[in-house]
Amino acid sequence: MSLTPEQTEASRQEFKENIKRSGLSLTEIATALGTTADVIAQCVDMHPRRIDDNWIIRNYLLQYMGDHDIEPVPFSAMVGDYHDYWFLHPSIIERSVID
Repeated sequence: MSLTPEQTEASRQEFKENIKRSGLSLTEIATALGTTADVIAQCVDMHPRRIDDNWIIRNYLLQYMGDHDIEPVPFSAMVGDYHDYWFLHPSIIERSVID
C-alpha cells in the first residue's frame, strides 16, 4: 500500500506530535525498540527500511501514551488492526523490535 503525499505528510506530523506529547526522545524510543535514534528519525520522516517499522513505532507510542494517561493525536492513515493489512507482517510487528 502506498500513501498519498497528503497521507505521508499527515503521518509524519502525527508521529512528531505524538513523540512530543509522549515526552520521549528518539534515543529512548530507539532503546525500547532495539535500534538507533537515526533509524527512528528515518521512520518518523516516513522513510522506513520496512513498512512494518512504522507500525512498531506507532504501536509503541500508543501503548506508552495509554499507560501514562497521555492523549495521543490519532493516526489518520495508520489505522485499524495491522492484522487486517495483507502487506504487513504481524509476526515482525509483534516482536516490537526494529532490526
